[in-house]
Order: sequence, then C-alpha cells, then structure tokens
Amino acid sequence: QKLEEDRRSLWTICHEVEARWRKKEGYAGITVSRDTVRRRLNGGQSQHQFNMENNAWLTNKEEGQMIAFCLDLATRGFPLNHRSLKLHVDNIIHAWIGMAFPEAGVGTNWIQRFLERHTARLGRYWSAPLDTAHGRAVNEHTNRAWFNLLGGTIKAKDIG
Repeated sequence: QKLEEDRRSLWTICHEVEARWRKKEGYAGITVSRDTVRRRLNGGQSQHQFNMENNAWLTNKEEGQMIAFCLDLATRGFPLNHRSLKLHVDNIIHAWIGMAFPEAGVGTNWIQRFLERHTARLGRYWSAPLDTAHGRAVNEHTNRAWFNLLGGTIKAKDIG
C-alpha cells in the first residue's frame, strides 16, 4: 500500500497532468477527465480500443489475411503500394458490405494506420522502393521460379 503522503486524489492527479501539458506549446486547452481516468483504471476500454473492435472495416482475421497477401506479393517481387493496397481492401469490403460501403473507399488515413499497426510484419517489404524490389527480382533464380509458378498455375487452373 502507498504511504499516506504518496496518496493523491484523482482530481489532483488530473490537474497535475493538465498543468504539465499546458507548459508544452500548443496544448493550452487540454483537460483530463476524472471519469475517463477512473474508468481506465478500472479496466475500461479506450475509445481507440472500442472503435477498433466495433467500427473497424476489417476484422483481425481479415487484416491477417491482407498482411499475408501483401507479403506473398512482395516475396514474388511485386510489392503493393498505397494505391493498390487501398484498391484491394476496398474490393474486399465492398464485397461484404455492398452499397453501404462509401464510394470513396477506406481512405488514405486508413491505409496509413493499417501500415503503422502492422509495421513489424510489413515494414521491411514496404520500405523498399519498387525499383529496388523489381531490380532484385530479375535474376536467373527468381525468373525460373516465376515461370515454374506460372506454369503450375496454368496447369492447376486448366488455362490454355
């Protein structure tokens, strides 16, 4: 247990935090809600957590599948850029939601946040410029692997 002199009320703690923020430039109007702090101390969700669970465009499983798709393309020498990732995500969500999905799609901020959330898995593939990735992809071994993969796909899908 804390010593009596170390104990402070929630009101005092909130005001101390507000005072610290006010000292920083551009944060003059910050207020810390005692109710929010109390709710979080008691194990409540943040607004961000709530929105991620209830208002997300994709479920965690779908995001995992999207990551696997991105990694698969990147290892084949065709890493996605922001625009093509957005196109794929928009198509997936539109297939599920239909006309209720906004015509503009998920938006560039969603794509940026997706990449930030999954930077540990996507970072090394995403940060490489396309020219570098394509340049490394064109060599004898990857060329042979590509045509073997293409031939296998043509046979498996009974194309031509």
